[in-house]
Amino acid sequence: MPISDIFMAGLERLHASAPLLGASVLLPLALAALGGAALAAPARLSLADVESWGYQLQQVERDAVATSPYDLMVIDYSRNGSAELAFSRADVAAMQRKPDGGARLVLAYLSIGEAEDYRSYWQRGWQVSPPAWLGAENPDWPGNYAVQYWDPQWQRLIMGTPEAYLDRIVAAGFDGVYLDRIDAFDGGGTRPTRSRRMQLMAHFVAAIAAYARALRPGFIVVAQNAEELLDSPAYAATLDAVAKEDLFFGLDGDGVPNAKSALRASLGPLQRFQASGKPVFLVEYLDSPESEAAARKNAAAMGAPLFIGSRELDDVQSR
Repeated sequence: MPISDIFMAGLERLHASAPLLGASVLLPLALAALGGAALAAPARLSLADVESWGYQLQQVERDAVATSPYDLMVIDYSRNGSAELAFSRADVAAMQRKPDGGARLVLAYLSIGEAEDYRSYWQRGWQVSPPAWLGAENPDWPGNYAVQYWDPQWQRLIMGTPEAYLDRIVAAGFDGVYLDRIDAFDGGGTRPTRSRRMQLMAHFVAAIAAYARALRPGFIVVAQNAEELLDSPAYAATLDAVAKEDLFFGLDGDGVPNAKSALRASLGPLQRFQASGKPVFLVEYLDSPESEAAARKNAAAMGAPLFIGSRELDDVQSR
């Protein structure tokens, strides 16, 4: 099914759920269905007002996220990556409230440039007889596999049915998604060309954003890395924010300062994106007081919220 058909299917599902009810009737019914707690929920925080953020993908605990101080949290949609242990709407609602009663944005991590063998879409038979769009295992991250992300079969696993990855995230009440492995256009072969692979990824991100926002207006889409794509005005306009790993340290090993040339190459598109009025979030993987202090100083100069953690992202607390 082409992306355009997937997009329309999402609209049809949305409309079919209440074809005869107007917005004035739907809202009270929705609030009643959620219970009295929904009436007391704080107004959603704007991305522009986010001053701190957290990023945790492993060993995520609902209560630890709920009691954290951050304005924004990025987590996996599930306790262990599986559909069986996915966070419920009630779990997500609890994490969307800060200890002081204010609102917190909670985004779900979503890898769109690699397949992960612990996700609900993974089939055991792929180890022996993989589909044509599935590639080699990532040697740095066992269990993660390259994909031809432009293939319609892969994109159907990401969105378009109630069981799809993105659809589950939307249904759980997350404020948005945090897209990873967008930079997968840098891997694998020469066909299609790199420029074409970049274009195909930009189109995929745009389709994800349009589909999710059709299901839930205001759904947030944040892209991690691949800042080269920001040179496309259409791609930049699709995003609500950008996140960047290893801007100051880590390209040549954890804790190693990045070369000035690499820093300048990333800063250009990131700062142009900021100048358009949209935020940039930074994550560094550091464990020395000196490098942590330097990263904080540089991030503050950029006006970009910074999270410092281990590369395993197994702790809710920033260093």
